[in-house]
Amino acid sequence: MTPMMHERVRNSFGAAGLTAGFEVQQLLFEDPKDLKKAIILFQPNGGSAIRNELGSEYYVLVNVIGAKDKRSQALTAVQRIIDYVQANPMADPCIGHIENVGGIPSPVLTEEGRIVFRLQFACLYGE
Repeated sequence: MTPMMHERVRNSFGAAGLTAGFEVQQLLFEDPKDLKKAIILFQPNGGSAIRNELGSEYYVLVNVIGAKDKRSQALTAVQRIIDYVQANPMADPCIGHIENVGGIPSPVLTEEGRIVFRLQFACLYGE
């Protein structure tokens, strides 16, 4: 079975070293019960109609969740991800073309004091 697009983005980012230092999760956030751990969460987020033999757009949310009191490290990771995608929009044939949608959004804080950036990417893929 072909991996879902959020899994393909996770695999691509992992191969590029962008998930180093993060606990990698997908679909839903699972609290690691350790505020010293940073998390990167990959989720599907809709897209365009999916048709055979035509390109379709798949949206993927990449949530960068920093360790408590490590806000600058989370921001640095976010910027590395954005820079990588800008410089390598077609680096992975399993994704097709990837681009950031919406830039870097305003961060939010969790009750525990973790900073969260929700990055959205559009992947144009067709087979």
